[in-house]
Amino acid sequence: MKIAFVVYNWSESKGGVERYAYNLADYLAKEGDEIHIFCHRVFEKPKSDKITLNIVPTFPFYSPLKYLFFARNVAKMLNDQGFDIIQHFGRTYYCASGPTRPVSQVYRIGYGCHWEYLKYRYPSMNNIFGRIIQHLNPRNRIVMHLERKSFAEARRSHIVSGKSACSEVICNSKRGKEEVQRYYHIADENIRVIYNAVDLNRFNVGNSERYRSQTRSKMELEESDTVLLFVGNNFEMKGLRFAIEGMALVPADKRSHIKLLVVGDGNAARYRAVAKKYNIEGQVLFAGSQSQIERYYAASDIFLFPPLYEPSSNVCLEAMASGLPVITTRINGVSEIISNATDSFIIETSSDTKTIAEKIIFLLDQARRKSISKAAALTASKYSFEDNFKPVKELYKEIIKK
Repeated sequence: MKIAFVVYNWSESKGGVERYAYNLADYLAKEGDEIHIFCHRVFEKPKSDKITLNIVPTFPFYSPLKYLFFARNVAKMLNDQGFDIIQHFGRTYYCASGPTRPVSQVYRIGYGCHWEYLKYRYPSMNNIFGRIIQHLNPRNRIVMHLERKSFAEARRSHIVSGKSACSEVICNSKRGKEEVQRYYHIADENIRVIYNAVDLNRFNVGNSERYRSQTRSKMELEESDTVLLFVGNNFEMKGLRFAIEGMALVPADKRSHIKLLVVGDGNAARYRAVAKKYNIEGQVLFAGSQSQIERYYAASDIFLFPPLYEPSSNVCLEAMASGLPVITTRINGVSEIISNATDSFIIETSSDTKTIAEKIIFLLDQARRKSISKAAALTASKYSFEDNFKPVKELYKEIIKK
């Protein structure tokens, strides 16, 4: 098959959506498919010479306009190139303007719906005035315009020269599917759930022996420390404040050898101030963004990730594959594949810092942690690249035949 991927950033290291697209393209190339990437920025080269990069120009300044111009320009670039499938990873759309044959499209929703995100991001959305303010915000208007266009295209069947092409939506969780159907009324037969995948060659329990001591030494961590790991770039939405506050509620006599290791880009100074407020600033370490993230999983003991809003977090699967029990929130779509108190823990809301502290305390016991770690790795093993990417390839074949 000749397949086009549309993704703003082409990268294996910059985020969950980007890493998913990068690895899916590599899998399809190994399967013999011809992959063409349409992106604006390139951070890493493709692994296969069967993957061709096409740079899409866009607006150079105001970020919301960047995405609008990207979507419009990529739609023009896609026409008449003879693709069998166009796979979208984000808020982009493709409106055929005279192709010689119809093109089937797949929209993978990894970010969730923007209006739903705003409800969790801004408490003022609880009243009509707050909703009006957010609705009038130029950035929100552009993002929601792109979202509407994408889903309008996903609902549409194309007929060209007597032949039809259809569009399908992939969500990475059931709650994501419910959200999309609630806002955009996609028919049940045109939307399916395929959970995230994890690279089990890169993320596995064997990494502990390879990288644990070296990475701990680099971060000035003692072997006796129990390390809580947080990974994410949007510290506020990913719940870093609540991770710090939950750790602070652990009694001082149990907390003395606990460290919270934060990996990702964000306003570290703001959260150092939060840690200082609770007199634990020396126990919260910021490592910045890291390309070899598997080494930080290997150096840690517990993965603490209490997001305010998260359609489905790939970092949780990576942590579990690395043998870390996860403490996360119900809003995180990955909670659908977790067995609470068996392979990880699910708390109802990120602000329930008392329960976060209780789960941390429970996992300080090495015997308990070892049992849950083993179960976590077993759960993650069911979500390998092969298990995830094969159904995507089958979906491509299925919609081409329609």
